[in-house]
Amino acid sequence: MRNEGVPFPYHGQWAEDELPCILLSFPKGFQIDMQDEQGKYYIYEDIRDHKPLTYAFFDEMKGSIKKITKPLRFSAHDADAMKEQKPSVRISHDAMNDLSESWIFIKYGLVIHGK
Repeated sequence: MRNEGVPFPYHGQWAEDELPCILLSFPKGFQIDMQDEQGKYYIYEDIRDHKPLTYAFFDEMKGSIKKITKPLRFSAHDADAMKEQKPSVRISHDAMNDLSESWIFIKYGLVIHGK
C-alpha cells in the first residue's frame, strides 16, 4: 500500500496538482532466483503457490472494497473540451460527494460522473 496521485489534463497540459489516492496492490508473480551454466537469472511463479494465506487475505480485502465503492469517473479540461478520465481508482459514495465539492475540483473545474 502506498500513496499515489492521479494526474489529469488541464487546458492542454498536465495540471500542477494531482488527485491523492492510496494504491493497494499485490504482485501476481513470485521471483525465483536460479543459476545454470550460463549464469544467474530469475523466473516468476504464481504468487498463490508461494503465499496462499497472504493472497487469500488480499483477495478478500479487494472484494470487500469493491462491494462498498465504485470506479471514479470524472471530466477534466482537455485541449478543446471536457474529457472523461477513467483512473483505476475506486471511491465510496460519501467520498464522491466530498470530492465533488473539494478545492481541487473547484480550482480545475472538474466534474464527477455517476453521483
